[in-house]
Amino acid sequence: MAHPDFYKILGVPRGATEDDIKKAYRKLARKYHPDLNPGNKDSEARFKEVTEANEVLSDPEKRKNYDTYGDPAGPGAQPQGFSFDEFEGGGGSTFQDLFRGFGNKGGRKRPGPKPGEDTQHTVRIAFRDAFHGTRLSLSLQRSETCSACQGSGDLPGSRPTTCATCGGQGFREEGAGFFKARRECPACAGTGKKAPPCGACQGRGRVPKAETVTVAIPAGVEDGTRLRVAGKGEAGRRGGGPGDLYLQIQVEPDARFERRGPNLYLDLPISFSEAALGTKVEVPTPEGHSTIKIPPGTQSNANLRLKGLGMPIPGSPTRGDLFARIKVLTPKIVDERSKELLRELAELNDAGIRGDGWR
Repeated sequence: MAHPDFYKILGVPRGATEDDIKKAYRKLARKYHPDLNPGNKDSEARFKEVTEANEVLSDPEKRKNYDTYGDPAGPGAQPQGFSFDEFEGGGGSTFQDLFRGFGNKGGRKRPGPKPGEDTQHTVRIAFRDAFHGTRLSLSLQRSETCSACQGSGDLPGSRPTTCATCGGQGFREEGAGFFKARRECPACAGTGKKAPPCGACQGRGRVPKAETVTVAIPAGVEDGTRLRVAGKGEAGRRGGGPGDLYLQIQVEPDARFERRGPNLYLDLPISFSEAALGTKVEVPTPEGHSTIKIPPGTQSNANLRLKGLGMPIPGSPTRGDLFARIKVLTPKIVDERSKELLRELAELNDAGIRGDGWR
């Protein structure tokens, strides 16, 4: 049986290195993989071709026989052809599984360290605590590495035996026909071996732990901020480090202030005469009170700034500003004397108030 030109199929020269072959195969396998070309028979055929070519050229002995005798099996061998099912033993036939563990030439390795999962908690703090900063004590239910087995999940001193779940193969088959896939055995993590479980953690490699953690909330923290507390998530497995704890901060609103980043806004009502003549008014701040000067002739909706009296900026020595939004209140006139005075005032000051554009 004549074999095709495997070098031409992969698009590499005969002197191509192992790395060149690997790169060419990756590129073509991505292009023609059935998961990305569902129902396309041409792509399915091309995928089989490039997989067969890679299966021959990536094996030093098969490649030498192919280069010397034109047959991967060597001289005088009875060609068996390429079975696509053989490829399935290399890690599964789904696109996601295709390149997982690519280049592993044989032998199952013991599962490596696996980091712990991150956790998240939502905490609600008062506006005052957001302004000054605070410290929170949180009661957590998390996990820690099992001290008996050091996170391996295996019974200390025991020897692994053939995994009963997968029969020592390290995988389980799913699907049928061309789309048959091999998945890593969850019981032995693909090793084909399984030791008796640790009695202290029932094979999980970690045990529950109740812990109180004190967290510093910085001054000026905003609503929606996500704070990271390193190493306070779930414990890792097989020597993997712990995950992190993330705190989602919710800041209670303050009835007096509207916050926009580091700046604060408040509505300041003033009388008609205060707006016209100008005055000094005491206004609330997050730390107490301050005095603001109202210039004569101030109009409603004007913003008057009190510099540096807003929120602290985390990580900075500066603060935002406090803005007083002026709301001029029109008096309700009930007595004749006030009406008379206002009519006199109107005669003196109201001429041309709407300008020429209103005529």
